[in-house]
Amino acid sequence: MRILRDPKALQPCVLVLGMFDGVHRGHQALLMAGLTLAEENGLPLNVCTFEPHPMRVLRPEKAPPLLTTLTERARLMADFGVDNLCILSFSKETAAQSPEDFMAALVENYQPKHVVCGFNFTFGHRGMGNGESLRAYGQTHGFEVTIVPEVVLGGESVSSTRIRGLLEKGSIHEATRLLGHSYTLSGRVMDGKHIGRTMGYPTANVAIPQGKVLPAFGVYACWMQAGACIYPAVVNVGRHPTLPEGSVTVEAYALDQELSLYGQKVRLLFLDFLRPEKKFDSVEQLKQQINRDAQEARDYFDELV
Repeated sequence: MRILRDPKALQPCVLVLGMFDGVHRGHQALLMAGLTLAEENGLPLNVCTFEPHPMRVLRPEKAPPLLTTLTERARLMADFGVDNLCILSFSKETAAQSPEDFMAALVENYQPKHVVCGFNFTFGHRGMGNGESLRAYGQTHGFEVTIVPEVVLGGESVSSTRIRGLLEKGSIHEATRLLGHSYTLSGRVMDGKHIGRTMGYPTANVAIPQGKVLPAFGVYACWMQAGACIYPAVVNVGRHPTLPEGSVTVEAYALDQELSLYGQKVRLLFLDFLRPEKKFDSVEQLKQQINRDAQEARDYFDELV
């Protein structure tokens, strides 16, 4: 899969439109519809998404933390047969475009034969364009439009907002069900204070990508990928209230491993919420709890086998 920024004059294609934050089950319905059309018509499958998130441009104080970085979005989309991930630079000028100008640019740059969008997709000045606008425009400009209906699970629409709320409550299992994959956090391992190592648990202090949503503060069972290796791990997300450091950190311990990962990029796949963050009365109590957390994580992974 190629990643193209603000592409011009692409070959005729099936074009899927959306923000795709999280690449959740609703987004996956769009991608599957696009893939089916691309295969039926012998056309490449292109996805047009936006960077940065439109809210960061229009109302930065209201911009939500993201479920996926652009790199994570690309990794997930590659599994759905996307040929070209096209990144449209979103700016105030983009937001001010009329729906007609936005659609004219799509035709000129992407040459779509078929466009796929979601039931709630809007574009152009004040979001005045939508799927029906695209359908009407396509009738006179040579492309057809598929509007994918909402995907409902548990009686509610699957949305990035809903998943974000679940993660912030620590509801990992339900978030995973709506995502259709594990929630992931990727970052480089930074040098820390080595407190975990002094307790017998050498942890990787994982840098938090800017603007990324974090799950509820607490302890999790995760897979940790480092290079070609994947390790079962126990991960703490929070502020270390027993030993305050003043900032939020993500600390990952590969169970029963002595790893040196400083400077490397690791990927954490969140599987289960073990307990919320807690302040202990002493370092010894904290160490005892870390022992229990590690054993609970071992038991969790043993049950997966």
